[in-house]
Amino acid sequence: MNAQNQNPETPRPWYKEPWTWGIMAGPAIVVVAGFITLGYALSVKDSLVTDDYYKEGKNIILEVERDKSAAAHHLSAQVYIQPNLDGAMAILDGEYDATQKLTLTFFHNLQENDLKVELTPPDNSGKQYMVQFPKPLANAKNWVVRLEDNANQWRLEKRWNTDTDGNAFQLTPKYNEMPKA
Repeated sequence: MNAQNQNPETPRPWYKEPWTWGIMAGPAIVVVAGFITLGYALSVKDSLVTDDYYKEGKNIILEVERDKSAAAHHLSAQVYIQPNLDGAMAILDGEYDATQKLTLTFFHNLQENDLKVELTPPDNSGKQYMVQFPKPLANAKNWVVRLEDNANQWRLEKRWNTDTDGNAFQLTPKYNEMPKA
Protein backbone atom coordinates (compact mmCIF):
# COMPACT_ATOMS: atom_id res chain seq x y z
CA MET A 1 0.00 0.00 0.00
CA ASN A 2 1.17 3.46 -0.63
CA ALA A 3 1.11 6.40 1.84
CA GLN A 4 -1.82 8.15 0.22
CA ASN A 5 -4.14 5.26 0.78
CA GLN A 6 -3.27 5.05 4.48
CA ASN A 7 -4.57 8.64 5.19
CA PRO A 8 -7.77 9.02 3.19
CA GLU A 9 -8.35 12.62 4.45
CA THR A 10 -5.87 15.06 2.96
CA PRO A 11 -6.02 18.58 4.45
CA ARG A 12 -7.81 21.14 2.36
CA PRO A 13 -6.02 24.36 1.33
CA TRP A 14 -6.42 27.28 3.81
CA TYR A 15 -8.63 29.32 1.47
CA LYS A 16 -11.23 26.54 1.45
CA GLU A 17 -11.65 26.59 5.23
CA PRO A 18 -14.69 28.63 6.43
CA TRP A 19 -13.09 29.71 9.73
CA THR A 20 -10.28 31.42 7.80
CA TRP A 21 -12.77 33.67 6.01
CA GLY A 22 -14.63 34.30 9.28
CA ILE A 23 -11.42 35.54 10.91
CA MET A 24 -10.53 37.78 7.93
CA ALA A 25 -14.05 39.27 7.59
CA GLY A 26 -13.70 41.52 10.67
CA PRO A 27 -10.55 43.38 9.58
CA ALA A 28 -11.83 43.61 5.98
CA ILE A 29 -15.06 45.28 7.17
CA VAL A 30 -13.06 47.73 9.28
CA VAL A 31 -10.84 48.68 6.32
CA VAL A 32 -13.87 49.28 4.07
CA ALA A 33 -15.61 51.34 6.79
CA GLY A 34 -12.41 53.38 7.23
CA PHE A 35 -12.32 54.28 3.54
CA ILE A 36 -16.02 55.22 3.60
CA THR A 37 -15.43 57.46 6.63
CA LEU A 38 -12.38 59.06 5.01
CA GLY A 39 -14.36 59.77 1.84
CA TYR A 40 -17.15 61.40 3.84
CA ALA A 41 -14.73 63.47 5.93
CA LEU A 42 -12.99 64.79 2.81
CA SER A 43 -16.25 65.65 1.04
CA VAL A 44 -17.89 67.67 3.86
CA LYS A 45 -16.69 71.20 4.61
CA ASP A 46 -16.35 71.95 8.32
CA SER A 47 -17.91 75.38 8.70
CA LEU A 48 -17.04 75.61 12.41
CA VAL A 49 -13.31 75.92 11.79
CA THR A 50 -11.91 79.21 10.52
CA ASP A 51 -8.57 79.92 8.92
CA ASP A 52 -8.42 83.61 9.79
CA TYR A 53 -8.48 83.83 13.59
CA TYR A 54 -7.41 87.48 13.62
CA LYS A 55 -10.33 88.53 11.43
CA GLU A 56 -12.76 86.50 13.55
CA GLY A 57 -11.40 88.16 16.70
CA LYS A 58 -11.96 91.61 15.22
CA ASN A 59 -15.52 90.61 14.31
CA ILE A 60 -16.20 89.53 17.90
CA ILE A 61 -15.07 92.95 19.13
CA LEU A 62 -17.40 94.65 16.63
CA GLU A 63 -20.32 92.48 17.82
CA VAL A 64 -19.65 93.46 21.43
CA GLU A 65 -19.58 97.11 20.39
CA ARG A 66 -23.00 96.70 18.78
CA ASP A 67 -24.32 95.19 22.01
CA LYS A 68 -22.87 98.08 24.02
CA SER A 69 -24.46 100.56 21.62
CA ALA A 70 -27.86 98.92 22.08
CA ALA A 71 -27.46 99.14 25.84
CA ALA A 72 -26.37 102.78 25.65
CA HIS A 73 -29.52 103.60 23.65
CA HIS A 74 -31.71 101.67 26.13
CA LEU A 75 -32.99 99.41 23.38
CA SER A 76 -35.23 96.42 23.98
CA ALA A 77 -37.90 94.67 21.96
CA GLN A 78 -40.90 92.52 22.72
CA VAL A 79 -41.36 89.85 20.04
CA TYR A 80 -44.58 87.94 19.42
CA ILE A 81 -44.52 84.92 17.10
CA GLN A 82 -47.79 83.91 15.46
CA PRO A 83 -49.09 80.52 16.70
CA ASN A 84 -48.66 78.93 13.25
CA LEU A 85 -45.03 80.20 13.15
CA ASP A 86 -45.46 82.10 9.87
CA GLY A 87 -45.14 85.68 11.09
CA ALA A 88 -44.00 87.94 13.90
CA MET A 89 -44.55 91.30 15.50
CA ALA A 90 -41.76 93.27 17.21
CA ILE A 91 -42.35 96.28 19.43
CA LEU A 92 -39.20 98.32 20.02
CA ASP A 93 -38.44 100.58 22.92
CA GLY A 94 -35.49 102.94 23.26
CA GLU A 95 -33.62 105.52 21.20
CA TYR A 96 -33.13 104.53 17.56
CA ASP A 97 -33.85 105.73 14.03
CA ALA A 98 -37.43 104.56 13.49
CA THR A 99 -37.22 105.25 9.74
CA GLN A 100 -34.53 102.63 9.16
CA LYS A 101 -35.23 99.05 8.13
CA LEU A 102 -34.45 96.30 10.63
CA THR A 103 -33.47 92.65 10.23
CA LEU A 104 -34.97 89.84 12.30
CA THR A 105 -33.00 86.59 12.14
CA PHE A 106 -33.79 83.16 13.57
CA PHE A 107 -30.76 80.89 13.93
CA HIS A 108 -31.11 77.15 14.52
CA ASN A 109 -28.66 74.29 15.00
CA LEU A 110 -29.54 73.06 11.52
CA GLN A 111 -28.58 75.81 9.11
CA GLU A 112 -31.36 74.94 6.67
CA ASN A 113 -33.88 76.00 9.36
CA ASP A 114 -32.41 79.52 9.68
CA LEU A 115 -34.68 82.37 8.65
CA LYS A 116 -33.82 86.03 7.99
CA VAL A 117 -36.49 88.65 7.28
CA GLU A 118 -36.43 92.39 6.82
CA LEU A 119 -38.74 94.61 8.85
CA THR A 120 -39.89 97.81 7.20
CA PRO A 121 -40.61 100.85 9.36
CA PRO A 122 -44.25 101.31 10.31
CA ASP A 123 -46.20 103.97 8.44
CA ASN A 124 -47.22 105.78 11.60
CA SER A 125 -44.93 107.02 14.34
CA GLY A 126 -45.38 103.81 16.35
CA LYS A 127 -42.60 101.36 17.07
CA GLN A 128 -44.51 98.24 16.07
CA TYR A 129 -43.08 96.18 13.22
CA MET A 130 -44.98 93.29 11.63
CA VAL A 131 -43.70 90.71 9.17
CA GLN A 132 -44.98 87.58 7.41
CA PHE A 133 -42.32 84.92 6.92
CA PRO A 134 -41.73 83.53 3.42
CA LYS A 135 -41.97 80.06 5.00
CA PRO A 136 -43.05 79.06 8.51
CA LEU A 137 -40.36 78.49 11.12
CA ALA A 138 -39.38 74.89 11.64
CA ASN A 139 -41.17 73.32 14.57
CA ALA A 140 -38.04 73.27 16.72
CA LYS A 141 -37.38 73.93 20.38
CA ASN A 142 -34.19 76.05 20.52
CA TRP A 143 -33.43 79.19 18.52
CA VAL A 144 -31.22 82.24 18.71
CA VAL A 145 -33.24 85.32 17.71
CA ARG A 146 -31.48 88.54 16.69
CA LEU A 147 -32.95 91.94 15.85
CA GLU A 148 -30.54 94.47 14.36
CA ASP A 149 -30.49 97.65 12.35
CA ASN A 150 -29.29 97.48 8.76
CA ALA A 151 -26.53 100.02 9.48
CA ASN A 152 -24.92 97.50 11.90
CA GLN A 153 -24.92 99.99 14.76
CA TRP A 154 -26.77 97.87 17.34
CA ARG A 155 -28.30 94.45 17.90
CA LEU A 156 -30.59 92.70 20.35
CA GLU A 157 -30.35 88.96 20.87
CA LYS A 158 -31.84 86.11 22.89
CA ARG A 159 -31.83 82.34 23.07
CA TRP A 160 -35.46 81.41 22.56
CA ASN A 161 -36.75 78.12 23.93
CA THR A 162 -40.26 77.53 22.61
CA ASP A 163 -41.16 75.27 25.55
CA THR A 164 -40.31 77.73 28.32
CA ASP A 165 -40.78 81.10 26.55
CA GLY A 166 -43.83 80.30 24.45
CA ASN A 167 -44.50 82.60 21.51
CA ALA A 168 -43.66 85.88 23.26
CA PHE A 169 -40.25 86.93 24.55
CA GLN A 170 -38.07 89.96 25.28
CA LEU A 171 -34.93 90.84 23.29
CA THR A 172 -32.25 92.79 25.14
CA PRO A 173 -28.60 93.70 24.50
CA LYS A 174 -26.40 90.67 24.97
CA TYR A 175 -23.75 92.55 26.99
CA ASN A 176 -24.92 95.46 29.08
CA GLU A 177 -21.59 96.06 30.79
CA MET A 178 -18.29 94.46 29.91
CA PRO A 179 -15.95 93.53 32.79
CA LYS A 180 -12.75 95.58 32.97
CA ALA A 181 -9.55 93.70 32.30
